[in-house]
Amino acid sequence: MKIENHATYKININLEELVHSTFAALPRNHTAGVVRVVFVNRIQDAHVPAEQREKLPILYHPKTSVSGPWFEIALEPFLEHQGWWKRFVARRTLRANLTYALLALMGQHYHLNFTRGRKKTEYEPLIREYVRKGLAALREQDTSYRAWLMRPLIPYLDRFARWLARQQRKALQARAKQAK
Repeated sequence: MKIENHATYKININLEELVHSTFAALPRNHTAGVVRVVFVNRIQDAHVPAEQREKLPILYHPKTSVSGPWFEIALEPFLEHQGWWKRFVARRTLRANLTYALLALMGQHYHLNFTRGRKKTEYEPLIREYVRKGLAALREQDTSYRAWLMRPLIPYLDRFARWLARQQRKALQARAKQAK
Protein backbone atom coordinates (compact mmCIF):
# COMPACT_ATOMS: atom_id res chain seq x y z
CA MET A 1 0.00 0.00 0.00
CA LYS A 2 1.30 3.42 -0.97
CA ILE A 3 0.99 6.37 1.41
CA GLU A 4 1.25 9.84 -0.13
CA ASN A 5 1.38 13.16 1.72
CA HIS A 6 0.42 16.07 -0.54
CA ALA A 7 -0.58 18.29 2.39
CA THR A 8 1.41 21.42 3.18
CA TYR A 9 0.67 21.38 6.92
CA LYS A 10 3.58 20.83 9.26
CA ILE A 11 2.47 18.17 11.72
CA ASN A 12 4.43 16.11 14.22
CA ILE A 13 2.84 12.82 13.21
CA ASN A 14 4.48 10.15 11.10
CA LEU A 15 1.54 9.51 8.78
CA GLU A 16 3.02 6.34 7.33
CA GLU A 17 3.47 4.80 10.76
CA LEU A 18 -0.06 5.90 11.76
CA VAL A 19 -1.62 4.22 8.72
CA HIS A 20 0.38 1.00 9.15
CA SER A 21 -0.32 0.73 12.88
CA THR A 22 -4.04 1.37 12.34
CA PHE A 23 -4.33 -1.21 9.58
CA ALA A 24 -2.24 -3.72 11.57
CA ALA A 25 -5.02 -3.88 14.18
CA LEU A 26 -7.55 -4.94 11.52
CA PRO A 27 -7.84 -8.37 9.94
CA ARG A 28 -5.55 -8.61 6.93
CA ASN A 29 -8.29 -9.58 4.49
CA HIS A 30 -10.21 -6.33 5.26
CA THR A 31 -7.40 -4.21 3.84
CA ALA A 32 -7.14 -6.31 0.69
CA GLY A 33 -7.24 -4.28 -2.48
CA VAL A 34 -6.59 -0.83 -1.01
CA VAL A 35 -3.97 0.68 -3.27
CA ARG A 36 -3.07 3.93 -1.53
CA VAL A 37 -3.90 6.46 1.15
CA VAL A 38 -3.48 10.11 0.15
CA PHE A 39 -3.30 13.03 2.59
CA VAL A 40 -4.20 16.41 1.06
CA ASN A 41 -5.03 19.91 2.27
CA ARG A 42 -8.54 19.89 0.79
CA ILE A 43 -10.44 17.37 -1.30
CA GLN A 44 -10.63 18.53 -4.92
CA ASP A 45 -12.75 15.79 -6.49
CA ALA A 46 -14.96 17.07 -9.30
CA HIS A 47 -17.71 14.56 -8.44
CA VAL A 48 -18.30 16.22 -5.06
CA PRO A 49 -20.38 19.46 -5.04
CA ALA A 50 -18.29 22.58 -4.41
CA GLU A 51 -20.05 23.54 -1.15
CA GLN A 52 -19.29 20.11 0.35
CA ARG A 53 -15.64 19.99 -0.72
CA GLU A 54 -14.48 22.58 1.83
CA LYS A 55 -15.74 20.66 4.87
CA LEU A 56 -15.38 17.09 3.62
CA PRO A 57 -12.64 15.40 5.70
CA ILE A 58 -12.52 11.98 4.00
CA LEU A 59 -13.40 10.49 0.65
CA TYR A 60 -13.46 6.86 -0.46
CA HIS A 61 -12.59 6.27 -4.10
CA PRO A 62 -13.99 2.87 -5.15
CA LYS A 63 -12.32 0.45 -7.52
CA THR A 64 -12.37 1.45 -11.17
CA SER A 65 -11.18 -0.30 -14.31
CA VAL A 66 -7.98 1.76 -14.14
CA SER A 67 -7.09 1.60 -10.43
CA GLY A 68 -7.97 -0.11 -7.20
CA PRO A 69 -9.81 1.50 -4.30
CA TRP A 70 -8.01 4.28 -2.44
CA PHE A 71 -8.60 6.71 0.40
CA GLU A 72 -8.27 10.50 0.42
CA ILE A 73 -8.00 12.36 3.73
CA ALA A 74 -8.11 16.17 3.92
CA LEU A 75 -6.24 17.74 6.83
CA GLU A 76 -7.83 21.20 6.59
CA PRO A 77 -11.18 20.21 8.16
CA PHE A 78 -9.28 18.65 11.05
CA LEU A 79 -6.92 21.59 11.64
CA GLU A 80 -8.46 24.89 10.46
CA HIS A 81 -10.51 26.43 13.24
CA GLN A 82 -11.17 29.96 14.48
CA GLY A 83 -9.54 30.92 17.76
CA TRP A 84 -6.28 29.78 19.28
CA TRP A 85 -7.92 27.35 21.74
CA LYS A 86 -9.77 25.45 19.01
CA ARG A 87 -6.60 25.29 16.90
CA PHE A 88 -4.68 23.99 19.92
CA VAL A 89 -7.29 21.30 20.62
CA ALA A 90 -7.39 20.35 16.93
CA ARG A 91 -3.62 19.84 16.89
CA ARG A 92 -3.74 17.76 20.09
CA THR A 93 -6.53 15.49 18.80
CA LEU A 94 -5.26 15.14 15.23
CA ARG A 95 -3.82 11.64 15.71
CA ALA A 96 -7.07 10.31 17.18
CA ASN A 97 -9.16 12.00 14.48
CA LEU A 98 -6.98 10.58 11.69
CA THR A 99 -7.20 7.12 13.22
CA TYR A 100 -10.98 7.41 13.37
CA ALA A 101 -11.07 8.63 9.75
CA LEU A 102 -8.90 5.72 8.58
CA LEU A 103 -11.14 3.23 10.37
CA ALA A 104 -14.27 4.84 8.89
CA LEU A 105 -12.79 4.61 5.38
CA MET A 106 -11.75 1.01 5.97
CA GLY A 107 -15.25 0.18 7.25
CA GLN A 108 -16.74 1.69 4.13
CA HIS A 109 -14.30 -0.27 1.94
CA TYR A 110 -15.04 -3.50 3.79
CA HIS A 111 -18.83 -3.19 3.70
CA LEU A 112 -18.97 -2.05 0.07
CA ASN A 113 -16.66 -4.79 -1.23
CA PHE A 114 -16.87 -7.79 1.08
CA THR A 115 -20.42 -7.89 2.41
CA ARG A 116 -23.50 -8.57 0.34
CA GLY A 117 -27.21 -7.95 0.64
CA ARG A 118 -27.04 -4.53 2.29
CA LYS A 119 -29.09 -1.49 1.38
CA LYS A 120 -27.48 1.94 1.16
CA THR A 121 -29.42 3.08 4.22
CA GLU A 122 -27.91 0.28 6.32
CA TYR A 123 -24.26 1.24 5.78
CA GLU A 124 -23.88 4.03 8.33
CA PRO A 125 -24.66 1.95 11.47
CA LEU A 126 -22.50 -0.88 10.14
CA ILE A 127 -19.56 1.47 9.58
CA ARG A 128 -19.99 2.97 13.06
CA GLU A 129 -19.88 -0.53 14.54
CA TYR A 130 -16.80 -1.36 12.43
CA VAL A 131 -15.05 1.77 13.76
CA ARG A 132 -15.99 0.87 17.34
CA LYS A 133 -14.55 -2.62 16.95
CA GLY A 134 -11.45 -1.24 15.23
CA LEU A 135 -10.83 1.20 18.09
CA ALA A 136 -11.26 -1.64 20.59
CA ALA A 137 -8.71 -3.72 18.65
CA LEU A 138 -6.27 -0.79 18.63
CA ARG A 139 -6.81 -0.30 22.36
CA GLU A 140 -6.06 -3.98 23.04
CA GLN A 141 -2.92 -3.78 20.90
CA ASP A 142 -1.60 -0.70 22.71
CA THR A 143 1.19 -1.55 25.15
CA SER A 144 2.01 1.93 26.43
CA TYR A 145 2.18 2.78 30.12
CA ARG A 146 -0.89 5.03 29.82
CA ALA A 147 -2.91 2.19 28.28
CA TRP A 148 -1.75 -0.15 31.03
CA LEU A 149 -2.98 2.32 33.66
CA MET A 150 -6.33 2.89 31.93
CA ARG A 151 -7.17 -0.74 31.12
CA PRO A 152 -8.82 -1.50 34.51
CA LEU A 153 -10.97 1.65 34.23
CA ILE A 154 -12.33 0.97 30.74
CA PRO A 155 -15.33 -1.20 31.82
CA TYR A 156 -16.45 1.53 34.23
CA LEU A 157 -16.04 4.24 31.58
CA ASP A 158 -18.00 2.13 29.08
CA ARG A 159 -20.80 1.64 31.60
CA PHE A 160 -20.84 5.38 32.30
CA ALA A 161 -21.02 6.10 28.53
CA ARG A 162 -24.01 3.76 28.17
CA TRP A 163 -25.70 5.46 31.12
CA LEU A 164 -25.12 8.90 29.55
CA ALA A 165 -26.53 7.70 26.22
CA ARG A 166 -29.59 6.32 28.00
CA GLN A 167 -30.12 9.64 29.81
CA GLN A 168 -29.79 11.52 26.53
CA ARG A 169 -32.37 9.27 24.84
CA LYS A 170 -34.78 9.84 27.74
CA ALA A 171 -34.30 13.60 27.52
CA LEU A 172 -34.91 13.57 23.75
CA GLN A 173 -38.05 11.49 24.21
CA ALA A 174 -39.31 13.88 26.88
CA ARG A 175 -38.72 16.87 24.56
CA ALA A 176 -40.52 15.10 21.74
CA LYS A 177 -43.53 14.46 24.00
CA GLN A 178 -43.58 18.09 25.10
CA ALA A 179 -43.42 19.30 21.49
CA LYS A 180 -46.56 17.30 20.57
